[in-house]
Amino acid sequence: MLPHNPNAQDGAWQYCANTECDVIYYLDADIVDTDNVITQVCDKATDKPTPACFCFAHTPDEIQADFIEHDGVSTIKAEVKAAVADGLCSCEHLNLSGKCCLADIHRTIKSIAQTATV
Repeated sequence: MLPHNPNAQDGAWQYCANTECDVIYYLDADIVDTDNVITQVCDKATDKPTPACFCFAHTPDEIQADFIEHDGVSTIKAEVKAAVADGLCSCEHLNLSGKCCLADIHRTIKSIAQTATV
């Protein structure tokens, strides 16, 4: 069940990653769209930064600044990796994909590295 909607049906809700679609989660004919959530939603966010890491609220801009400040090395990734190893994350509940945020952080850093001049 989705925690923010006590009327949502039980089941395996799926996340829609299509950036052109307003639907975020769906189960059968039931949907949760961008008008019915309380946070920015990954790739669907257009009006303010969405965290690359929901557990520790690191945004792509923050990761980019860290990457540049540390000459092409992300200290944020190392910090998050250590926190995950210590069991301090809650990705399965906070990340809308239900997956660990480390992959999102890695993709963000890879994208930054391809465009940044350190």
